[in-house]
Amino acid sequence: MPFCALLATSCIKDEPLNSECDIEVCKVHHEASDTIFYALSDTLQKVSSVDTVINFYTRSRINPQDLSQVRVTFDLTPGATITPASGSVQDFSQGGVVYTVVSEDKLWSRTYKVRFLPRAVLNPDFDFENVELEQPRERFYIWFAYDQNQKRQDLWATGNSGFALSRSSAKPHEYPSVMLEQGVSGKGVKLETCSTGAFGAMVNMRIAAGNLFLGSFDTQNALTDAMKATRFGVPVNRKPVRFTGYYKFQPGEKFQDRYGIEVPGRVDAPDAYAVLYKNTDENGLPVTLYGDDVLTHKNIVAIARVPEFKVTGISDTSNWEYFDLPLEYKQELDMVRLSNLGYNLAVVFTSSIEGATFCGAVGSTLLIDESAIIYE
Repeated sequence: MPFCALLATSCIKDEPLNSECDIEVCKVHHEASDTIFYALSDTLQKVSSVDTVINFYTRSRINPQDLSQVRVTFDLTPGATITPASGSVQDFSQGGVVYTVVSEDKLWSRTYKVRFLPRAVLNPDFDFENVELEQPRERFYIWFAYDQNQKRQDLWATGNSGFALSRSSAKPHEYPSVMLEQGVSGKGVKLETCSTGAFGAMVNMRIAAGNLFLGSFDTQNALTDAMKATRFGVPVNRKPVRFTGYYKFQPGEKFQDRYGIEVPGRVDAPDAYAVLYKNTDENGLPVTLYGDDVLTHKNIVAIARVPEFKVTGISDTSNWEYFDLPLEYKQELDMVRLSNLGYNLAVVFTSSIEGATFCGAVGSTLLIDESAIIYE
């Protein structure tokens, strides 16, 4: 027995200390949470391993004094420590607080900035004029907008950062989602289904459909759980009634399944839709729709989806097709919930309708421009 105990002790001593230094969950504790936030679910943030800025979104108008003494707690990777201490009262009224997380082995550290920002209300007009290369590496395009107060809104996302994992040498114009120089009016968006090369074939993710959607993309999950990488929707406080826009489409030559096998006679098609859903469950916990349930989740209250796309070709600068679709409601809106940003709106465009499961035709191209959500 003593000998066995000695072996066990030796094993424990020899086990390496954890080198991870991440914040996994961040929670706000404040006695006036209902006056600062629209919903209690806004006080909790699950943090991706790639995030370095953690934003809590507040009501549009709050007293800055309410942010001068706020207690925030953190769930960290095992063994990690954080400074300032988890649960300590801090002043967030001056733009945020910087936290430093140190790994258990003391060899690694990360800094995070925690901020409180007014919740952005979605600009209903999607003209796609505001586009830039991501920083600092300038690998691919990202889209943004401005609200009525001319504040920047980073509410649009693509899967471009996931494509970068498989085709790191690609130029910006070779990514699935790129800027279109000439749209219906000014710039537009070009979405093209692209091959992910040898790396994509190795993991049975042979294509990447061009996409653009309201929400965020979690690069960390792009290879391990692609469906959960796309997080759809942003809060709205008005009732959307119509989804409009212009498009052009040309399918690729050969439709293939996930294993790269051609499906004879199958012609690829794009997809475009708007989905309104309740962003909390019956217990008040946050709900986000992902690639596997964005059209089927029980919290969905309304959908507008382009039923069929014409093949227009993409070379001619004219011949844009227009769509104007009503959102079809499954249930009545709770107007109190709506005023408190209790619904999320997802708007999604993709060049291959089955791109999320890596089925489609390389070369399928969807051009979009001048889209909008019409509110009641």
